[in-house]
Amino acid sequence: IEDDGWGLTGQLPAFDGLPNLKELYLGSNQLTGTIPPNFLKGVAEKADEIQVDLTLNNLEGTVPSELKAFDAMFLYVAGNKITGVADELCSKQNWMGGEVAEAECDAILCPPNAYNDFGRQTGSDTPCAQCPFTYGSEYYGSSGCGFGQMEDMSDVGILRLFYVATGGDSWVNNAGWMEDETPVCEWHGIHCVGGVVDALHLPSNQLTGTVPPIIFQLSSLQIFNVGDNPVDVIFSGIESAGELEGLYLDATLVKDITGISEARNLRTLHLQQNDFGSADIPEEIFELEDLRHLYLSNSNFAGPLSNKIGNLVNLEEFYCHGNYLSGTIPGEIGNLQEAEIINLSENFFTGELPLELTNLRRLKTLFIDSFTRSTAGLSGPLPAFDQMPSLRELYLGSNSLTGTIPEGLLGGVSDRDERITIGLKSNQLTGTVPEELLRFSHLNIDIAGNMIEEIPQSLCEMKHWMDGTVDKYGCEAILCEPGKFNQFGRQSTEEHPCMDCGGSETSPYLGSVFCLSEEKHREKQILKLFYQKTGGRNWKSKDNWNNDDVDICHWYGVSCHEGRTVSSLQLGSNNLVGTPPREIFDLPNLKWLWLFSNPIDFKFDGIGQAGQLTSLLLDSTGLTSLEGVGDAFALVDLDVRFNRLSGSLPTEISRLLNLVTFSCADNNLSGEFPSLSRLKKLQNLRAGNNKFSGQLPAFSTHPDLTTVDLSGNRFEGPIPPDFLGNTDASEPIYIDLTSNSIDGVVPGGLSRFDTLTLYLKDNRITGIDQSLCRQEKWNGGDVGAFDCDGILCPTGTWAPGVGRASKDGVQCEACEFSMTFGLSECSREAGLGLRGQSSVGALRVGAVTLISFFTALVVLGL
Repeated sequence: IEDDGWGLTGQLPAFDGLPNLKELYLGSNQLTGTIPPNFLKGVAEKADEIQVDLTLNNLEGTVPSELKAFDAMFLYVAGNKITGVADELCSKQNWMGGEVAEAECDAILCPPNAYNDFGRQTGSDTPCAQCPFTYGSEYYGSSGCGFGQMEDMSDVGILRLFYVATGGDSWVNNAGWMEDETPVCEWHGIHCVGGVVDALHLPSNQLTGTVPPIIFQLSSLQIFNVGDNPVDVIFSGIESAGELEGLYLDATLVKDITGISEARNLRTLHLQQNDFGSADIPEEIFELEDLRHLYLSNSNFAGPLSNKIGNLVNLEEFYCHGNYLSGTIPGEIGNLQEAEIINLSENFFTGELPLELTNLRRLKTLFIDSFTRSTAGLSGPLPAFDQMPSLRELYLGSNSLTGTIPEGLLGGVSDRDERITIGLKSNQLTGTVPEELLRFSHLNIDIAGNMIEEIPQSLCEMKHWMDGTVDKYGCEAILCEPGKFNQFGRQSTEEHPCMDCGGSETSPYLGSVFCLSEEKHREKQILKLFYQKTGGRNWKSKDNWNNDDVDICHWYGVSCHEGRTVSSLQLGSNNLVGTPPREIFDLPNLKWLWLFSNPIDFKFDGIGQAGQLTSLLLDSTGLTSLEGVGDAFALVDLDVRFNRLSGSLPTEISRLLNLVTFSCADNNLSGEFPSLSRLKKLQNLRAGNNKFSGQLPAFSTHPDLTTVDLSGNRFEGPIPPDFLGNTDASEPIYIDLTSNSIDGVVPGGLSRFDTLTLYLKDNRITGIDQSLCRQEKWNGGDVGAFDCDGILCPTGTWAPGVGRASKDGVQCEACEFSMTFGLSECSREAGLGLRGQSSVGALRVGAVTLISFFTALVVLGL
C-alpha cells in the first residue's frame, strides 16, 4: 500500500497473518483489485464480532464466499465496483448485526440498478430502491443512480443491469451471464465483432419486467431482439445506439414507442402481435425514413392509415395485416417505390383502391383481402395493375370490387411464364373472364363468389393453370358452372367436385360457393328468430312473416338485393318489443336496419358481423348504451336520438370512419364533446338537447361537415375563430348553437361562408364582428334585410322566440332586462341567463353576465 496524496493505493492486502485483528478501517482510499479469498484468514476467533470498513475504494469482483467462516462480521464495502456477493454470505444470520437475517444479500450490498443512501439495506425502513429506468447503477452497493454514470458504464456493466432488470435468474437460458470468468461475447444471446457487443438475440427466453434504456448505451449495438417475451421496453436515449439497425419486439408487452423516432438508422422494426389498444399507428414510425422492413401485424392498431406512410420511401416490406385500420388507403402509399411486399389484409378499409398503388414497379406481392373481417371492404372498379412488371401475387378477395375484370389485368408483368396468383374471390365482379389472360402460362386465379357469367373455352384448355387442375377438370377447375356449387366455387380435387344445387332457386352465375336456396333458408331462420324475439305476433304490420310459401323478400319490411338475399329491414314504428337477437347481424348483405320508434332493448353485441351495414336507425327505442357500436365499421348513418343515453359519448364512436350522419340529440349525454377528428367524412352532426359542457369544439379538421346542431347544451366560452375552418365555404352551412352558455363576440372567421344559417339565441354573446353583418345571404336573406339584427338582437333588445330580426315579421324590440345579444324572452331571469340554474349557479352566472355586459359596452365604445 502506498499513499499518493489522494489516499492509499494499490492492491488490498489479505491481512491473513493477524490472529487478533478485530477492526479494520480502510474506507475512502484508492485501493484496487479484488477482496482476496484468504482475507483475514489468520484471525483466530472467527465467532467474534469483526468490523471491516472498505467503503469508497475501487475494489472489484465478487465478495468471496470464504468470508462465510466469520459468524458475526460487519462488512462495509459500498461505493466500490463490486459485481457480486457470494450466495453463502446472504444466509449468515448474525452478519451486519442480524440485518442479513431479514434482508439477506441487500443487507450487505444493494444489487445493480438499485440503491439507497448507505449502499445497502440497514433496516425495514431503508430498503434498496430500484433506479428509475432513465438512470441506473452498474455495481453492487450504489448510493445513487445517474445518467452520467450510465454513460460511462462498460458493456459488461450495461448487460449486468439489463440482466437484473429483466429477471435474468429466471431466463430459460442464461448461460454465461454474470460469470466473471466467462467472456461477455460467450454469454448466451450475445454476438460480438472484434470483441465488441453488436447484437442481443434473446427471443422466447422468458425475459420479464422492463428493459432499461441503458441498453441503448451499447455504442456498437446493431440488432436487439427480445421478441416473444413478456417484457416492456423504454426507448428513452435510443439515439445513443447510433448503429442500431434492427429492433425485434414481436409478442412483447410494448404499448408505447415514444422516443423510437430517434433511432435514425433503423432499417428493420418488428412490432407484431402486441396490443396497442386500438390506437392509431404512432406517427413516430413514419419519421423512420430509413426503414426497409416494417412489421405491425396483429397488434390492435385502429384508425386510418396515415398519409405519412408515404414518408417511408425506402420501405421494401410492409406487413400490417390483422389490425383494425379503417377508412381509405391513402394515395401516398404510391411513394413506396422500393416496396416488394405490402400486406394490409384483414383490416376494415373501404373506398376505392388508390391508383397510385398501381405504379409500384418493384412490388411483387400485394395483399388487401378481408376474409375474416365482416365488412364491405374496398369498392369501385378493379384496377388493371398493368404498370407493375414485378407483380406475381395479387390478393383482393372478400371486398366489394365491381365492374368487369380488366382485359389488361397484370398486363405489365415481365415474365409471363412464371407462376402468377390472382385472388379475387367474393367480390361483385361481373361479365366474362377476359380471354387476354391467355398470356400467362401458369396462372392460378380465384374468382369464385362473384357474378361472372362466362369463361372463354380457350381458357379451359390452359393445362398448366390452377396448378394443373384445368388439364383434369376443364372449365370447372376455374369456376363451377351455373346451377352448381361447392365451398371453393370450383373443382380442385376428386373429393371436391362441383355439385348440383337443390331447390328451385339457383344462381345464374359461375363459381357459386353456396346455393341461393340454401342461403335463403338460412336467412329465413334468422328472420323467424327475429320475429319470435321481438313479439312478432303483436306487430302492427306483419304481412307474410313466417309464411313458408312466400319468398322472404316479400315479407313486410324486408327488401332483397336483386331478389336474392336480404339487404334491408325497415320495421320502424311497428310495435317491436324485447331484444333483437344478435343473429340479425349474420345476414351477410344487410345494409339498412331501421328499428326506430319501437320499445326494444337493442344491443350492439355482434354488430361487427354486419359488414355491409351502412344505415342504423334506433331513435326512440329506449336505448341506454352505445357499447359495441364501434365495431360497425361500415356505418354511414347512425341515428340514436330521443333515447336514454347518459354519461360521456363513448370514444369508440371515433372508430366509425365512414360516418356521414351522426344523430344523438335529445338524450342525457354529458361531459366534454369529443373532437371526432377521425371522422373525416362527417357531414351532419346533431347532438342538441343533451348536457354536453366545456369548450365548444372547433371541428376544424372536417372538410365536409356542413350541418352542426349542438343547441340546448352547456357549452361555455367563445365560438372558436377557426370553427368549421376546413369546410368548403361555398357549401350551404347550418349551425345551431342556441341555448348554451357561449360568450364573447361572434368571430369574423365565419364571414368566409357564402350561405349560412346561424342560430345563436339565448347564449351570453356580447358582440358581433361587423364583417358578418354584410353577409346578405345569411339566415335566408335576413342579414341582408336587417344587418347585424338578422344575426342577433343587440343588448337592450329582444325578439320573441328567435332572438333576431327576420322577414317573417319579427323585429328586435326594446327590453330593459337584456344584457346580452340574442335574447328570445324579455324577463329578468332570461336577461341574466338564469333559467334552469341553481341559486348558487345563478349568482355566479349572473355576475359573469354583468361583467361581460359592461365589457361589451367598453368594447363597443358605449
